[in-house]
Amino acid sequence: MKDSSRPLFSECSRLLGCMLLIVLMFGCQSLIFDPRGHRVPESSWIELHPSGDYSGTWNKQDLSLAYKFVRNQNQLRISGSIQIADRITNSFFIIQYFHLDAIPVDAQGKVLNMIGLTSAANVNTLFDHCLDFSTTLTLPSNTEAIAFSYRGRAYGTEHGDIMDFWEYPVY
Repeated sequence: MKDSSRPLFSECSRLLGCMLLIVLMFGCQSLIFDPRGHRVPESSWIELHPSGDYSGTWNKQDLSLAYKFVRNQNQLRISGSIQIADRITNSFFIIQYFHLDAIPVDAQGKVLNMIGLTSAANVNTLFDHCLDFSTTLTLPSNTEAIAFSYRGRAYGTEHGDIMDFWEYPVY
C-alpha cells in the first residue's frame, strides 16, 4: 500500500517554503532606505543663499571639512578638503572606505535628495592627510539648505582592530 500523505507533505512544505521566501523578500525591502521626505534637524543645516560664493568649515568628531560653495540658482559648485580626525589617524593605518554625501533640504528640513560628493578607498593615514573633492550639483528648486552625511571604516592597528564612523543626520 502506497503512502499518499508523502506527496501532499512535499507539496505543502514546498508551498510553505515559497511563502516564507516571499515574506522574507518583502520584509527586506524596508532595509532599502530612501531618505527623501524624512527630516534633518536645523542644527545640521548649512544655509544656501540663492547665488554667490561662500565658504566655511564643518567640524565633527571624526573629521573636519573645509568647503567652498558657489551657487547660481539650482547649480551648486562645491569643493572641499576633508581632514580625518587625529583620534582616527593616530590609531589606524588605513581608511578602508570613506563616502561623503550632500543632503539638500527645503525650508522645513525635509530631505529632497541625497547626492554623493566623494568616495575613497584604502587611504593610508600616514601619507594621505587630506581628501580633496570638487563637483557641481544640480539642486532641487526648493533647496534652502544643505547637510552632510558620511560613513567610513578605519583598520590596521597592531591588533587588527576596526572602527566604523559615520554621521547621518536624517530622522
